[in-house]
Amino acid sequence: MKNLSPNAVKEKLEFDKSSICFIDVRSEDEFRSGHVPGAICVPLDSIENSSAKIPADKLVILSCQSGKRSAKASELLRQRGYSNIVEMEGGYSAWSGSGLPVNRLRKSIPIIRQVMITAGSLVFCGSLLGIFFHNAFFAIPVFVGAGLIFAGISGWCGLAFLLEKMPWNRA
Repeated sequence: MKNLSPNAVKEKLEFDKSSICFIDVRSEDEFRSGHVPGAICVPLDSIENSSAKIPADKLVILSCQSGKRSAKASELLRQRGYSNIVEMEGGYSAWSGSGLPVNRLRKSIPIIRQVMITAGSLVFCGSLLGIFFHNAFFAIPVFVGAGLIFAGISGWCGLAFLLEKMPWNRA
């Protein structure tokens, strides 16, 4: 079966929800900020470990933000023997952009934006403190920059991990 448009997915979900398993492979943070009603969150980085929970006897519809992660998830599941996989074209962006209904579990700013705000603030303040008070404050932007480089290379961001634990980010 080829990929389905958001409207085709909506029709399928309305027609026969019991024979469909809709999986959103975005992060839990992205999922909480808005998702397709009836979707379950199985982040791409845990899809291999969760594949045993994905029903083989149902049509599995995969979605992410724009389509790249769902394509990777589709490939991983096909390697595990699933043949009942389709992807929603354009992902959640296309779904919400079409004016289709969404569920929101929280209203806070997405973690990636919180990381950018926090890192930018630390770099800005550390630089100002270094210029106007003492050179030792330049260690702050250096530390933040090193952390961002490490996050980009490794895919793990300590600041994002910390921010996810903050009370405003809890479901």
